Amino acid sequence: MALESFGIIGKLNEPLYLIDVPEGTEEGQNVEGEGNENDDEDIFGFKEDKSSLSIHREFMLHAALDRLEEMTGAKPRWRSRASADTKWIGLLCPMDDSFIYGYMTSTNIKFLAMVTESMESSEEVHLKTLFAKVHNLYVEYTLNPFSQLNTKIASKRFHTGVLGAIKEYNGAT
Repeated sequence: MALESFGIIGKLNEPLYLIDVPEGTEEGQNVEGEGNENDDEDIFGFKEDKSSLSIHREFMLHAALDRLEEMTGAKPRWRSRASADTKWIGLLCPMDDSFIYGYMTSTNIKFLAMVTESMESSEEVHLKTLFAKVHNLYVEYTLNPFSQLNTKIASKRFHTGVLGAIKEYNGAT
């Protein structure tokens, strides 16, 4: 069960970070130096912002976002006790040959992960760990006084951390 796509969605359902998982995130393969060598920084801002997620998978994640909102409702009544599992929502929906799982923070930031196979409850611990690691990376990103909140995340450090967490997840499953 490998991770195919990952997304972070903001409070107002704006995409903050969307990524198709690169092929090099299997155990034992290097994810450092990811990216195109011709990808120079555009100091004038003329490059178009291209999402790193395929349109088909982006559609699937947004459909799962609708399901997440149905499950949580306007007032998150599903959080009955304070624990680590209160952020874990679990399986949102199966689509095509993929299964989409959700995680939601107390500030209504949503994390969505698309995996290739459904999991037993004993295997969900690896996905919960992935969500917790990416959540910690997101918190570190937002604590930076120079980061712009509620906009697309363009931090190389954040991206490298997410790829590392995905590599650990794909190696553990």
